[in-house]
Amino acid sequence: MIEHYEDETIVTSYDPEILRRLLAYVRPHRTKVTVALLCLLIATIGEMLVPVVIQRTVDHEILDFRVRIDRDTVSLFEPVGETIEVAGSVYVREEVLDNLDRTTREDLRRKGAIDPGRSLVVSREALDNAGLTDDFVLRYLQNEDEERVVLDREILDAISVESRRALRAKNFSGIRRQAVFFFGILLAVLVASFGQVYLTAFTGQLVMKELRLSLFDHTIRQNLAYLGNQAVGKLVTRVTNDVETVNELFTSVIAELLRNLSLMLAVVVTMFTLNARLAAYTVASMIPVVIITMIFRERARNAYRRARRAISRVNAFLAEYISGMSIVQLFVQEDRGRREFSERNQELLGANLAEMYVFAVFRPIVDFLSTLSTAVVIFIGARLLSFDLVSIGILIAFVNLIRRFYMPVMSISEQFTILQSALAGSERIFAMLDEVHHLPDDGTADATEIRGSIAFDNVHFGYKTDEPVLKGLSFAMEPGMLYAVVGYTGAGKTTIINLLTRLWDVDDGRITLDGRDIRDYRLDALRNTVQQIQQDVFLFNATIRENIALGREVSEETIRQACHAVQVLDLVESLPEGLDTVVQQRGANLSAGQRQLIAFARVLVHDPPVLVLDEATSSIDSLTERRLQEAVQTVTGGRTSLVVAHRLSTIRHADRILVLSHGHLVESGKHEELLRSGGLYATLYRLQFEER
Repeated sequence: MIEHYEDETIVTSYDPEILRRLLAYVRPHRTKVTVALLCLLIATIGEMLVPVVIQRTVDHEILDFRVRIDRDTVSLFEPVGETIEVAGSVYVREEVLDNLDRTTREDLRRKGAIDPGRSLVVSREALDNAGLTDDFVLRYLQNEDEERVVLDREILDAISVESRRALRAKNFSGIRRQAVFFFGILLAVLVASFGQVYLTAFTGQLVMKELRLSLFDHTIRQNLAYLGNQAVGKLVTRVTNDVETVNELFTSVIAELLRNLSLMLAVVVTMFTLNARLAAYTVASMIPVVIITMIFRERARNAYRRARRAISRVNAFLAEYISGMSIVQLFVQEDRGRREFSERNQELLGANLAEMYVFAVFRPIVDFLSTLSTAVVIFIGARLLSFDLVSIGILIAFVNLIRRFYMPVMSISEQFTILQSALAGSERIFAMLDEVHHLPDDGTADATEIRGSIAFDNVHFGYKTDEPVLKGLSFAMEPGMLYAVVGYTGAGKTTIINLLTRLWDVDDGRITLDGRDIRDYRLDALRNTVQQIQQDVFLFNATIRENIALGREVSEETIRQACHAVQVLDLVESLPEGLDTVVQQRGANLSAGQRQLIAFARVLVHDPPVLVLDEATSSIDSLTERRLQEAVQTVTGGRTSLVVAHRLSTIRHADRILVLSHGHLVESGKHEELLRSGGLYATLYRLQFEER
């Protein structure tokens, strides 16, 4: 299920479709994922071996005492492990007795099948190395033909430390082996954990890269109808912030979640492997934390949802007020803005405090339950130890395992919040990818050797279905000639060039280039052939050289010639870095006229057969108008050109002027002809001349 709060999507439950689509991006990196999972398995096994090694060291080396059992009862002690026979008796480790219930154990003790004492079984060689006296040997050596000697546990207190060390040389050697094995396990866990985290994060970065490329490629192919209805900030957020949440899904959620879940499961399995009886008591003490975690999930989700909504409101308010700060200051609205921001800021504070409150309550509860489980294990384990139902090593191992079980609990709980954000970001990404508003690019013709003959044949078009802009417009343009389009605002001037460059497609009729429908040409070929200088010239935050070349490999001499032709070379040479001067965002460090001239130089370098100028001289002052007129003549010379202009003085030299009104062609002719006719063009010219 998905809920929406002011354009913030909150995924409130597991959505397999989102994860399935994410896995499609992971599939090319399945080798890395497989190795990461293998590292996870190794790390988990290593984590579980640590308490097992401690238990083995305590029970098999430090407390290496054995219990005598009757030969006839060996079958009751499965698995019996290593047995030692001395003088007709069988000696086993204490942990073997853990497999019997208390009643059976007491019954066997009454029958003498189990000796309640603890004994140390050593070899005769160990006795010799210990340097014990002959009296001691004769006293405890039950059978001179036996290779092993059984010593009561209390005997060790009666001999010197050196003799005791010699008797237990085998145990000391075993402790050293276990220590080496222990550090080997720790090293393996370290390497495997590093491999798992690194490979998972690396895979997440690769997925982010591919998602960004997919989103960017998808966005730049969308038509203007779609892009015009989308806030730029929203599109940028999808490509940046929402994709970043996918990285968190891999690095902070999937990697850690899999590790924590596998560790918790492995802890439970290891407990039952070591001692099923004590494991049952321990798991029972862990049930409350499962219930508390489920309750916390719901509370944390609600708190997170409220915080996200509050952050969204604060960000939206800041973006709006900072963008319109001039209006705020001009109309003295600072106090009002401060009050409104204070309200939203207070809401955000309350949401964050609510989220902190949930975690502040949950963390102590988990710590309390962890301590409670440890206390249960120690209490139950002590009672079982008194009845010889567990060994000291197993009790130590269980305390260690409990700590390892509760360590991931807090992490898992916090990861649910990150998971909510990651799934929400993924859902928004795929929702954007599912919105396909591409212009059809089915043409196969390559626009080579274009003469530049253009015709509009009964063209109908409207940006909205019920609001037509062009109504059956028809006209033709001869190759190599300069045409101008004029008319009142809204007459359809800019629409003509948008249709000619296929930023939009006609609703009815057709537009031809050299007698062929422009939809028959490949879109990239058409736009390389028909290029446009827009009303608001866009310059990238790059060098002047890069803005003119715009991706093409062009020599510096060619660029300088183009700049000289449009009379902008003197400006370029006056700059400290020349062509390598970096243009600020949107050309903020250049005047409108300078930006236009650089755009003209760009056209000369790209040399298209057809050129369209959209209000290209509408933003310049009169002092630079003459220079722009000369530049227009330079860039339009020798190519089919269409100029859309309000400043009629710049198009007097046009070969033909097309006058539009309400989507219809109402006049057509040269400048002098149209003035003599006294129609709409003459009216426009007279009004503009009077204004000047």
